[in-house]
Amino acid sequence: MIDSIQHKEWKRYIGAAVVCLIIYMFIDIVPLIKASESDEYGGKAISKAEAEQTASKFAEELVGREADSANAVHQSDKLMNGYISRDELTEAYADQYDKQFPTDTYQVEVDFDGAGGKGYVYVHMQNKRIVAWNLHGGEPVVDTDPKLNEQAIALLEEQGFRAEELTSGAAYPNGEWGVKPAGYTIGESQLQVTVAVSMIDGKPVMIKYKPNFIAPAEYRDYVEGQDRWAQFMTGFGFILMSFILFVLAVIYAVLYRRHTSFKRGIVLTIIYFVTYVIINLNVLDGIRASLGEQTDFSGQILITAVFTVLLSIPMAGSIYISLVAGDGLWKAQGRSLWPRFGQPGYGTYVWRSMGLGYCFAAILFALQAAIFIGLKYTIGTWSTSDVTQSPYNMAYLWLMPVLAWAAAISEEAVFRFFGIGLFRKWFKNTFVAALIPTISWALGHVMYPLYPSSTRLIELMIIGLIFSFIFVRYGLITAMFTHAIFNSVGVAITIFTVGSAFDIASGIFFVILPILIAYVIKYMGNKKEKNPPVTTVLPLERQ
Repeated sequence: MIDSIQHKEWKRYIGAAVVCLIIYMFIDIVPLIKASESDEYGGKAISKAEAEQTASKFAEELVGREADSANAVHQSDKLMNGYISRDELTEAYADQYDKQFPTDTYQVEVDFDGAGGKGYVYVHMQNKRIVAWNLHGGEPVVDTDPKLNEQAIALLEEQGFRAEELTSGAAYPNGEWGVKPAGYTIGESQLQVTVAVSMIDGKPVMIKYKPNFIAPAEYRDYVEGQDRWAQFMTGFGFILMSFILFVLAVIYAVLYRRHTSFKRGIVLTIIYFVTYVIINLNVLDGIRASLGEQTDFSGQILITAVFTVLLSIPMAGSIYISLVAGDGLWKAQGRSLWPRFGQPGYGTYVWRSMGLGYCFAAILFALQAAIFIGLKYTIGTWSTSDVTQSPYNMAYLWLMPVLAWAAAISEEAVFRFFGIGLFRKWFKNTFVAALIPTISWALGHVMYPLYPSSTRLIELMIIGLIFSFIFVRYGLITAMFTHAIFNSVGVAITIFTVGSAFDIASGIFFVILPILIAYVIKYMGNKKEKNPPVTTVLPLERQ
């Protein structure tokens, strides 16, 4: 018999879910809508195709050669975005400098036909303005040429600078010319412009123009230290712990094989494998953007793609063996937290799990928003950009929500189903059993673009313990539904702000997908029985 969910159990949480949903709307969604409405461009970016066309035309006119191909990716100045976010200068920067020196652009790699090589053109994501470039051609004007200073200043005047702002300019040994224009500052950051000049058809042409604000050294040093800490904690607390749990799962799957079946978990493992591969192959543009202006990235991209597929195999194996071992551990402890299809009441249990999942997800959204507000005013949390996670770098944005299911299956299987089951057997205490894998799970997220790096550790310790309560009280399926819904809605909100009509439709589909899945399972499950009995979950023992 299934440790199931009481009839109308959702009534215990629906009130809190509605209140929390309203709170979340006011904290996050309403400001997001207002920002979009007040934005000069309506919060929408031009397409990559437009950026590629604009960049190709510009490059061809500048160097006088035909462009063979162009490829655009979203590029972002992570350091500068973080600095203006931390010091609350984002609006001031947008008003003063975004039109000329945006921190987010389309980086378009232009490949010239013949021996022209490759170059890069940076296009404003909203107004299509060419804001920077680094091309090749002509005869370079070197640093020893007395005309370089004069030519660089004259060419920069064409970009809107005044000669008196450029008096600090000087030639570099590599033949380029740089300047920090007077008056171009925000906070403690100052604009720096680097140019290179070549003679093309007897005329000086600025083949390189790279203006960018440099975050203060204090900020750069702090972020570097935080990133080192995050990398260490991810490696030690998450990757090493995941490997240890995998080894232990193999051992306990064998030890408790009489309580479970090695046929269990195959379907979930296949779903995880497929979604994980899709996710990682879908973000190859993000990997490309993270490499900057490297011209030999194609080999690295291919290696990344192959490595991703190969890595997904042992990861899927870890999910599978965690499901088998977790099932055996919990049944040996007198709990059936993962019912089997065909058991009496299974279809109804899945349907009720889905309903609770939406209630819990609504509560978690408000809680997460409140946590971030609290962390902002206590430890000074701020966020920045990450091109590897950018929706603009998704090959197919409409596939982005599959991330929700990969995370829900893998994390609930390893850290909740097996992890809590294992440590509960060892320590005979459910809270301690939940705390240990929750810490490891949270450490797996500290490299997200939020600072201090402890931000996500604190946030996900709280969120993770709530996931643990949901799992222990209502079972693995309820926890997976909650996790998948929570992630699906979060991803869908991102899609709604930047996606096309088709992308938005996909976002809506993935938000309601749990309903469709639960309904089909309920229908199929109930066909196997005429009157499926539904029992209540066994109460937790007192610790």
